[in-house]
Amino acid sequence: MRMREVRLGDVLALDRVAVDVDPDAEYRQIGIRSFGNGIFHRDPCLGTELSKLRYFEVRPGRLIVSNIMAWEGAIGVSTDSERGFVGSARFLSYQAVGDVDIRYLNYYFQTPEGRALIRSTSTGTVARNQTLSPSAFERATVPLPSRNEQCRVAEKLDASLARLSAVVDLRARILNLQSSLRESLVDAAISDDAPIVRVGNITTLARTEVEIEPDELYKAIGMRSFGKGIIRYAPTRGDKLSKLRYFSFPNDALALSNIKAWEGAISVTSEAEAGHVASNRFLFYRPVDDRANVSYLRHYFLSRPGLAQICAKSPGGADRNRTLGIKGFEAIELPLPSRCVQDRVATTLDALSVRIATAYEKRSLSALRPALLDAAFSGQL
Repeated sequence: MRMREVRLGDVLALDRVAVDVDPDAEYRQIGIRSFGNGIFHRDPCLGTELSKLRYFEVRPGRLIVSNIMAWEGAIGVSTDSERGFVGSARFLSYQAVGDVDIRYLNYYFQTPEGRALIRSTSTGTVARNQTLSPSAFERATVPLPSRNEQCRVAEKLDASLARLSAVVDLRARILNLQSSLRESLVDAAISDDAPIVRVGNITTLARTEVEIEPDELYKAIGMRSFGKGIIRYAPTRGDKLSKLRYFSFPNDALALSNIKAWEGAISVTSEAEAGHVASNRFLFYRPVDDRANVSYLRHYFLSRPGLAQICAKSPGGADRNRTLGIKGFEAIELPLPSRCVQDRVATTLDALSVRIATAYEKRSLSALRPALLDAAFSGQL
């Protein structure tokens, strides 16, 4: 693919139409998400509620650049959806005046090379002070193929990223379904005259302290909030671990982060965590008999009534000070349905979790966008 170096100021021109703000009129503002995630719309507000910055019309078909967050990919292309909106002086609006497809430029600025170029035209060293200089931006040069090739690449990326966006939206809907289904199934299970039991009477703390050797390698775990599961860290030398106490723990145990359980850092251990260790920040519980299904307990404590009980036993005002104590957790009383009901609820919700993890895994979806951009700008798309 033949490329030519083009000065941005030769193919783009700043296009700004000032708005005379009426204090009593209603305005809709735009914003731009970082990392190439496009333009978004703010709620309507009166002119009196706008900031003291100057405001400009947003016209369709423009390259819109956030002058304070462009270095982080806050660049997008306006469409008819933005007609009638306004943007503050923080947004630079460029129209094409040369042989360029602004969609292509927008995608280029999301690549590592494009980001580097943007950073080179942004002054300051602190994130929020890295302000794009319009004059430096317009002096910069970019490699451009023919206009037809630019359009072809842009259309390919438009189509591919639209499909990716649809999958991301589908994942979000499935996650909402999972949350709603959990609430519904747990509510139905506990409303059936389930007996009230104390956590300490149906489970027991199950962890064994490990003596950490400075020269040995250890695989530690962490835990994500909002029921998003266990993190498995790469092996680390013992002398690099924190100064906390460490423990081994069993498979198929209810696992809770004692500092983030109130935020849903609750899971169940599996064979994938075999050989790992956990600091004393993590609590692990096994059933004392067959009355309780640990996966059901996980889903119960991630539901609204269960999480409310966890929060009540996690005192403190600041995030990191809301600590769930062993005695507090074991004192929780919950309605425990029959084992067959627990099994049914757990099986249904676990199956949905597996589907999300395998078909719609967030990290895999996140990796697709840079992979598509790399393919497009290396001539493979």
